[in-house]
Amino acid sequence: MAGGVGQYSSMALDASGYPVVAYYDATNGDLKVLHCGSADCASGNSITSPDTGGDIGEFTSLKLDASGYPLVSYYDVTNADLKVMHCNDADCAGGGESITSPDTGGSVGKFSSLALDVSGYPVVSYYDFTNYALKLMHCNDADCAGNDESIESVITASLYAGMYTSLVLDASGYPVVSSYNGNYLKLLHCNDANCAGGNESITEPDSLLDAGVYTSLALDASGFPVVSYADNDNYDLKLMHCNDANCAGNDESITSPDTTDMVGWYTSLKLDASGFPFVSYYDLTNGDLKLMHCNDANCAGGDETFTSPDTDGDVGGNTSLGLDAGGLPVVSYYDNTNGDLKVLHCAAGCPSAPTPTATATAIRRVPRPATATPTAAATQTPVATATAAAPAPSATPPGGGVSAGDGHPGGIHLPDTGQGAAPAGNAPALPLALLLAGTLAIGAGIRLRPARRR
Repeated sequence: MAGGVGQYSSMALDASGYPVVAYYDATNGDLKVLHCGSADCASGNSITSPDTGGDIGEFTSLKLDASGYPLVSYYDVTNADLKVMHCNDADCAGGGESITSPDTGGSVGKFSSLALDVSGYPVVSYYDFTNYALKLMHCNDADCAGNDESIESVITASLYAGMYTSLVLDASGYPVVSSYNGNYLKLLHCNDANCAGGNESITEPDSLLDAGVYTSLALDASGFPVVSYADNDNYDLKLMHCNDANCAGNDESITSPDTTDMVGWYTSLKLDASGFPFVSYYDLTNGDLKLMHCNDANCAGGDETFTSPDTDGDVGGNTSLGLDAGGLPVVSYYDNTNGDLKVLHCAAGCPSAPTPTATATAIRRVPRPATATPTAAATQTPVATATAAAPAPSATPPGGGVSAGDGHPGGIHLPDTGQGAAPAGNAPALPLALLLAGTLAIGAGIRLRPARRR
């Protein structure tokens, strides 16, 4: 669909537990930042457009610095560059934010994932489309402003290395990155802070072809990777829990905890206080937001908790998950039916903490026949038309704090509706995932694969 706000959302919770979300305004081609005025974004929200220079704001990744000020990596569509913004206030409202383009070498910056080192300096993984490489940038200042950042092409042996990256730093500050190379899931663990030695650990821990899109990575208490991702061959949600820091033993725990219909895109993963995975993701078949809470560290018991907390229209793309102080999920995501950003804060009716069970051994599911096959129309691409200027920042824009109605567990709000619903007659016939997948696939230079028949 043309227009809309809320694609490519990335969320963090501030010190008060209020959501802060970076996302893309496709109507105006701008980067936007939402800072909620309450834990459920029901009132007092600040929405700004801190970067309006061209068509920018795709593939956002957001973290908060020690002062609670947003740092965002994102993609400049106009110039095909990686951009980094560091706000000088909690709302990015002052108009004097630091905005830089630290890597302009070719077409770079898609699939970015951001972390902050102990000094608060950005570390970013992203895709170099020109050279088909996974790149790692480690800035030597908080704004990436010196034009002398460390930038390495870490994985170059695959045509599409570096898609769907998810980055965390280990206890030594060394990057760990999950990604997809066009065929398989990849796991990179660097042995220095810049991934500069040329001898990093790079593994393919899941040998199933087409498994590894929409990765989201966390490290358990031992520093072992836990990754949620989609199996694009069977259209299932997958969860990998490695038994070493490099996922190198070829004996990792890999499960498919949700095989109902076509599910598993746009995953976002967090570990609860017990180290059990929480995952938000998109149900392609029904066009719903889904949540899974596992009752063991490997999601291996076959009795995980699943809910679909929002089923109003075609919703649940571009999910970004956080856990509040009570361990309850907070999710930002995209409403494709209306072209809106939505935020869910769970209470009654969303997954609660299950009773722990014994950790299961690694299992691999026998593939089932595909239940549906995407049509060729899956390669359609939403059109983003930039306007001359973005609206002035406002603390209470139209749509701020609008309730989605009674009956929603915990509260679902539409903090940004982009000046109203999608124009009549423009609602897409295909689910959100199939539409946006075209954007990612075409932007990466690949063709979507239909589900294979057995």
